[in-house]
Amino acid sequence: MEPRLMASLHELLRQTSLLHDKSVDLGLERCLALLQKLGNPHLHIPPVIHLAGTNGKGSTLAFIKQILEDNGYSVHRYTSPHLVRFNERIELHGTQINDDCLADALTEVLNINNGESITAFELITCLAFMLFSRYPADFTLLETGMGGRLDATNVIQSPLITGITSISLDHQAELGGTLAAIAFEKAGIIKHGIPVVVPIDMDAAAYKTIEAVAAGKDALCIPATKHLATQVGLHGEHQRMNAAIALAMLEQAGILCTNIDASLQKVLWPGRLQCLTLQTGTLWLDGAHNEAGAIALARSLQQINTSLWTFIIHIKARKDARTMLSHFATRADSFYFIDFPIDGGDSIPMTELFAIAAALGVRSLSLPTMNDFTRVITTHHGPLIATGSLFWVGKILGSDL
Repeated sequence: MEPRLMASLHELLRQTSLLHDKSVDLGLERCLALLQKLGNPHLHIPPVIHLAGTNGKGSTLAFIKQILEDNGYSVHRYTSPHLVRFNERIELHGTQINDDCLADALTEVLNINNGESITAFELITCLAFMLFSRYPADFTLLETGMGGRLDATNVIQSPLITGITSISLDHQAELGGTLAAIAFEKAGIIKHGIPVVVPIDMDAAAYKTIEAVAAGKDALCIPATKHLATQVGLHGEHQRMNAAIALAMLEQAGILCTNIDASLQKVLWPGRLQCLTLQTGTLWLDGAHNEAGAIALARSLQQINTSLWTFIIHIKARKDARTMLSHFATRADSFYFIDFPIDGGDSIPMTELFAIAAALGVRSLSLPTMNDFTRVITTHHGPLIATGSLFWVGKILGSDL
């Protein structure tokens, strides 16, 4: 894209972010109002596979997408957040939206919205539905942003199938302080008579909550029990469960697919235990940003390399840094904390992170600049993992290492 057009796209995205005084304000009213102005495109998109959950949504949809495309189906996909480019959030007929199409669509939707208050996520969700209604495909793969009941994607009335991945403590201020409360919000995507698939190892309180919501809507609640031994292309034991959820959702939706094992083994999903090859060795990336993600990462690192790891960490404000670092500490030789701005919001203060590390008995240092990060990864010998937030992983992937 030409610099002038790129600047125009950035300006349109900036305008989108200024329409509401909060980045998160759960509710469906603003989204429904804009969709009505757009002609209710969400009622005219290809059959929807709708997924909620704390962790694993993107990976599960990546498995579903690979299987469907390998079987000759075409798909639209809507996910968040992005890692490097905003365009990653929207795929049309299996292809990431290009800058020109995104800029044109943003201009159209911003003009139709006419300055009305709406969050950026809500407006982009409406934009995605508008585009999905205009381009043909066999299926729409849809991931919630936060929660489910009041998430902008939940304007969908009759999905083909729904699924809920793992439930853990995250975004408690918006979703509630217990697993049961969070599960209730996630279960809001369940629709009358339409099955919902859940992991077989889900927390008991969360499962009972989802089962009760499903029963109230005459919907079957189906634990994903098959194919747990399948080898998959994504690293980490938890990915086998995500694959099982994907397979169960396709089965319950009645979508016939073949050569499934081959599809599962070639799935790619950046930033989730991704390995980068450097001149001095390897750098692993994982966007673990809550307790469940930290637990899964620590287990996976033990399987990859039994030596202690050097962690390069960025943790956003309002996250439970103490809990996350306590799980990282089980595999850590040392912590390097990022002490420079990362897109996506404020970070946990260095003093707090150092105090937590000291209490855990883990040596810690700060990295004041991206150049310091580059110096560490190009001179360090031993296993390296960069983690703590998807925004940090995205910055690494977008850099010139």
